[in-house]
Amino acid sequence: MSETELVTFTIDGRTVQAPKGTAVLEAAKSIGIEIPHYCYHPGLSVVGSCRMCLVEIEKIPKLQPSCATPVAAGMVVRTSTPEILRNRQSVLEFLLLNHPLDCPVCDQAGECELQNYYMDYGCYDPRFNENKKKRKKAWPVGPHVILDQERCILCTRCVRFTQEISKTSELAVHERGHLSEIAIFSGEELNNP
Repeated sequence: MSETELVTFTIDGRTVQAPKGTAVLEAAKSIGIEIPHYCYHPGLSVVGSCRMCLVEIEKIPKLQPSCATPVAAGMVVRTSTPEILRNRQSVLEFLLLNHPLDCPVCDQAGECELQNYYMDYGCYDPRFNENKKKRKKAWPVGPHVILDQERCILCTRCVRFTQEISKTSELAVHERGHLSEIAIFSGEELNNP
């Protein structure tokens, strides 16, 4: 059995060792540095679509998704520069464009990462003054699951779960752009363990 090759790199000024190929997000988590994220889950494929986990990596001109970037020897990573914080505010602003502002009565209040990240990184003076797009509320997609499309932030974890774990593929992202929404395929229902 071969030993796992460790690489040495730096995150926020701290020297770290992690197995080669480990995602920057996981390496940071292993030393207690939280990088906010929505679409990433260690048991699912990596899509890097939410853009919350972007970090600065020295010698790379653009912010990189920490969930999809493997650590490398000598890499220098920063997780909370002014540019990164501005990016997180922008991502949150887009996620909240059509999100209902009913946190006090929401059943996830106090246990919601969107709410927590907004309090940590939010843009408290939003620029969007138009009417929010209404979507389906409390829509039963099967006997055990109710989908609230207005609260969905399109992280696609549920879609990837039905494709990769349950292998039933009932859920998908329908439409494109600002019309995108999670839905079940016509004639299907989400009915699996």
